[in-house]
Amino acid sequence: MKRKKLLLAGAISALALTTLASCGQGGGVGTREIVYYSTMGDALQKVADVAIKSFEEKYPGWKITHQQPGGYDQVKASVISDLGAGTQPSLAYCYSDHVAQYLQSGKVLDMSKYINSLTETDITVEGAAGDETKKAVLGYSEKDIADFIPGYYKEGFATNYGDYKTYGFTDTSILTMPFSNSTEVLYYNADALEEAGIAKAPATWDELWDDCRILKKKYPDCTPLGYDSEANWFITMCEQNGWDYTSIDKPHYKFNNDGTVLFLEELKELYDEGLFTTQKKYGSYTSGLFTKGAETGSIFSIGSTGGATHQTSDKFTVGVAPLPGSELDDNSVNKSVISQGPSLVMFDTGSDEKAKMTWLFVKELLEPKFQCQFSMNSGYNPVRESSYDNEAYAEWLDGDGIVAKTATAAKLMINDYFTSPAFNGSATAREQVGSALVYAFTGQKPAQKALKDAVDKCGD
Repeated sequence: MKRKKLLLAGAISALALTTLASCGQGGGVGTREIVYYSTMGDALQKVADVAIKSFEEKYPGWKITHQQPGGYDQVKASVISDLGAGTQPSLAYCYSDHVAQYLQSGKVLDMSKYINSLTETDITVEGAAGDETKKAVLGYSEKDIADFIPGYYKEGFATNYGDYKTYGFTDTSILTMPFSNSTEVLYYNADALEEAGIAKAPATWDELWDDCRILKKKYPDCTPLGYDSEANWFITMCEQNGWDYTSIDKPHYKFNNDGTVLFLEELKELYDEGLFTTQKKYGSYTSGLFTKGAETGSIFSIGSTGGATHQTSDKFTVGVAPLPGSELDDNSVNKSVISQGPSLVMFDTGSDEKAKMTWLFVKELLEPKFQCQFSMNSGYNPVRESSYDNEAYAEWLDGDGIVAKTATAAKLMINDYFTSPAFNGSATAREQVGSALVYAFTGQKPAQKALKDAVDKCGD
């Protein structure tokens, strides 16, 4: 909500005085109103309302205003605009690339001071006879911190961000907390694999391409593999094979190298065999190709766990497996898989008390039981280990639904998650490597030129 100037003519009414008294920093919202931006649709908003109601009952007088500016890009655009106007929300969904841009405002809060605060602190709530003081412990114990899945928790460390010390943060600062996570998995047509004599889903890329050739012979009109994210494919292959991608220090852009050139050249050969397509080439999410069935669609589909419901069909049995890994020279397999999904970032709105209360709402969203509820409704993975011990959640994971199958596969990859360095320009790098991959495999540009052009477009 933008601050509105009040044009006063003559004496100021009591109502106007009340309005002015209730306005504080951060978008002109009430001093006890916490504005929260997310991308949640109607169904997930209803789930979030459970946490909001719980928070407001614990802390009477405090109100959560949950707003949905749109998708992730719209949330980012709204936050950047609000930061420029000094009307930023208290809390927002974010990706690390977004936070790298927000840092320049000087308004991103270091959550470590709350996480490490283990003594009781005073907070003001509304009582029957007026304001009263209530005690609350802000921090997490060592046991609580250990309950967060390490790969998710570490994403928020300031050390993952370029120039973090420039903005006043230290090596122990924490800029975001994980809210819910997605990753990529391999969806497959189990019936088609069985009919082709393929006993199980491929565990490595070499196995996948061998299977694709078998399937192409059996189903000549199929495109065996569809991959939704060109950028994720490129970045994941860099991580699995030890090729440089980006660096938190300058020069940032290191993805034009011998390994990536060879990878893109090999992709062109595979594409020329008719073995795969991607979202940009197909013109839509490749789940649409997958659900057509084996004869004219795809048989493997690599996509987000968050999009599991789009990967189901009544034409065949859908299986879900971890993303294939890369076989290395020492015969080991690197199974690294990208970690995505919304984290939570807090902003300074000029009130220390509001910041403390915003943090307590963050804790409400991260409660293991609520994490289970959100996972079962969204398909995203919970960020707490103990969520998997929840009886109702464990029973749900054992089910045959596509979301449950996907969450079970994602759980197998918990120790393999990685994230890339975040800096002002890392989002551009993602965009450019995705485009370079398409230019190369379609033959629009030689691999080396595609990568050189991508680096040039990223700038310094």
